[in-house]
Amino acid sequence: MTAARETGVKPKILFVDDEPDILEGLRLMLYSKRADWDMTFAGGGSEALALLRKTPHDVVVTDMRMPGMDGAQLLHAVQTEWPETVRMILSGYSDQESVMRTVKLAHRYLSKPCPPEDMKQAIHKALRLRDIILSVQIKQLISRIESLPALPELYRRLTMALMNEGSSLQRIGDIIAQDVGMSTSILRLVNSSFFGLPTRVSNVQHAVKLLGTETIRVLILSIHLFSTISPRNFPGFSLKKLWEHSTRVACFARAIAEIEHASPDERDNCFIAGMLHDVGKLVIATTMTSDYRKVLNLVREKEIRMCDAEMEVMKTTHADVGAYLISLWGFSDTIVEAVCWHSTEEQIDCNRFSTAVAVAVANSFDHEYVYIGPNQGNRNNHKSKPNKEDSEKFRFADRLQYLQEMRDWRSVCHRTFDKER
Repeated sequence: MTAARETGVKPKILFVDDEPDILEGLRLMLYSKRADWDMTFAGGGSEALALLRKTPHDVVVTDMRMPGMDGAQLLHAVQTEWPETVRMILSGYSDQESVMRTVKLAHRYLSKPCPPEDMKQAIHKALRLRDIILSVQIKQLISRIESLPALPELYRRLTMALMNEGSSLQRIGDIIAQDVGMSTSILRLVNSSFFGLPTRVSNVQHAVKLLGTETIRVLILSIHLFSTISPRNFPGFSLKKLWEHSTRVACFARAIAEIEHASPDERDNCFIAGMLHDVGKLVIATTMTSDYRKVLNLVREKEIRMCDAEMEVMKTTHADVGAYLISLWGFSDTIVEAVCWHSTEEQIDCNRFSTAVAVAVANSFDHEYVYIGPNQGNRNNHKSKPNKEDSEKFRFADRLQYLQEMRDWRSVCHRTFDKER
C-alpha cells in the first residue's frame, strides 16, 4: 500500500507524539502549509499505525520516547509495511542509545525544538524528488536501504583499525574516504542532527573527527552501519572500478572549482558530489540485480550509454536513483542536483559556474580518459589522450559561455589524471 500519487493530490504527512502540547505546537507551527500538505496528528505509536492502515502517508515524523510503542518500534513497522514512506525522528533526546536504535531506521533526524523553517525544509526535501522515479517498487527498494555496501578490502582494513586502540582518527578517516558507500553513510549521519552539530560537514575526515573513535567503533562493529558484497554475486559490476571512477571525478571536480576560485565549501561540495555521482549504480547493482544485468547486456548489444539502457529497462536512471536516495538522507540541494544531472547536462544552467557544472564536466573528462564499460570486466582501459570521437559525445561545452575556461579545466584534469595514474 502506498500514498496516492495522482496529480493535484496533496502529500500526506503524519506527526506522532504522546504529548498533546507538542502536537498542538506542530499544528500551529505548520499552519501555513495546510494548503500544500494534508497533515494528520497522532497521539502515539498505536494510534499512528491505525491511521496508516486506513490511509498510507508519504512522510511520518515521530517522537522517539513514547509509552507503549516508541519511535524506533513505530519506524520499524513503517519500514516493513509502508517502505515507500519517508521516516523521520523528531526528538529532544540525543543519548547514544536512542541514536543507535534509529540510525538505520530513520531517513532524517530532527532535534527539538525544531525551528519551523527547518521542519518545512526537511519535509520539502523528502517530497521534492518523489515524482522523479515513477516505479513504486523502485521507490520502496530505495526507501528500505539502511546502509550502502563497502569494498570488502577497505571494510576489513577499517574493522582492523577500529579494533586497534592505537589507530588515529586520521587513519580511520583516510580509509572511509576511499569508499563511496562508507563516505555517503558517514556524511549522511554527521549532517543529520543526530549529534546536533552547528555547521554542515562536507569533508569525510572532518566528519570522522567530529564523531570520534568510540562512536565510529559502535557504528561499524556493533550497529553494522556498513555492509560488504561478494563480487561473485554481481557479475559485470566492479565496486572497485566504481570507486576508482568516482574518486577521479571527485578530484577533477575539486580541481575545476579551485581554478574558478570557488569557496572552500563549494570545493568540498564538488568533491563530495563527484564522489557520490554514481551512487545510484551501487544501489541498482545491489538491490535490482536482475535489472542491472539486463542493462549491462543492452549496453553491450546496442553499444548505447548506460543511462539510455537504464531508461529502456527500468524507466529511470542511476542518476535519478542516486539523487532520490541522498535527498531522502538529507544531503544539500547543491549535491543532490549535481548527482541528478551529471549525465543529463541539458538540465544544468550553463551561464554560471556551479557544483553541477563541475561534476558534469569532470565526469565527461574521466569517460574520455578511461573506458569503464561492461566489456572491460575489472580492467580499466586507460586512454593516452582524448580523441575527436570522445569529445563529440560531450556537447556540454557548446552551451558554456566560457570556452577558454573549458580548455583550462581540461588541462588541469589531465594533469590530475596523469598524477594519479
